[in-house]
Amino acid sequence: MPNIAALKLGLGLPMGKLDYPLSSLLRLDHLALQQQINANFILHSITNYKKSPFERKTLVFIDKKWQGLQLLWHEFQLRDKQIRRDYKNTEPQHGYFQQELYALIHEKYMAARGRISRDKRNLLKCTVSQAEHVC
Repeated sequence: MPNIAALKLGLGLPMGKLDYPLSSLLRLDHLALQQQINANFILHSITNYKKSPFERKTLVFIDKKWQGLQLLWHEFQLRDKQIRRDYKNTEPQHGYFQQELYALIHEKYMAARGRISRDKRNLLKCTVSQAEHVC
């Protein structure tokens, strides 16, 4: 699975020649930036889905959007766990731990998940209903 945020950022930070404390803080800053980029991708994905006209929302379209959103969310969760595991005790005052980014993105993700599921159910009901009238 590609690291979407890292691909957008380009090459990683040159860590080899830095002091450990500075290096640790730079790595945390880099990971926090990746989280912010990934959060923006998630929010844009949700917004773009909501803006899509109903006529465009086929089963294939819905499945594709759902899979993309799941990949972004999975990447976001993994990086959050890494940040909390590796840096929560050493850098508790870092801005990443002061904001509620995870809670916000989780709330938006869950709402989008419900909306996508509802749209898929409605589309399936409509398809079944149309098939019954043809027979």
